[in-house]
Amino acid sequence: MSKQEESQKLREKLTGVAAFVFIDFAGMTVADATELRNKFRDAGCAYNVYKNSTIRFAITETVNEPAKVLLKGMTGLAFSSTDPGAPARVVRDLGKEMKSLRVKGGVIEGTVLDEQGVERLADMPGPRELKAQFLALLNTPATQLVRVLNAVPQSFLYLLNAKKDKDAA
Repeated sequence: MSKQEESQKLREKLTGVAAFVFIDFAGMTVADATELRNKFRDAGCAYNVYKNSTIRFAITETVNEPAKVLLKGMTGLAFSSTDPGAPARVVRDLGKEMKSLRVKGGVIEGTVLDEQGVERLADMPGPRELKAQFLALLNTPATQLVRVLNAVPQSFLYLLNAKKDKDAA
């Protein structure tokens, strides 16, 4: 496969991806690299090592073009089409165990992120958490409405019980 074909395939993969992370894998052992690939796969992320020129050609004339400044040294590229924060979470969690794993930076919708930016991206809730929060938000008014509607008869019962106790005394 030629460089142009590989760049075009990568461009197609990155189209529609909200965020991706660049990793410097220099100094990693084969076992660490295998574990890294497995963690990315388990999280639903794509991870590949590309030549910097391939990535450069793939992001040229796209919204992600500012990321060219991160393309120095050995570069691994990780992204997820469903959860923008997934690659950042994998790198953050695995980086605690692997000292040789370093984040070069990342990109979110054309904005270049440094290491701290990738850390903040990792802290963002994923799609499942967002859906759960949204459903809880939708459920809250209904729960409160039931409590309000239930409060009137409940208060009336308290009143009748108080009257019964007063009359019995």
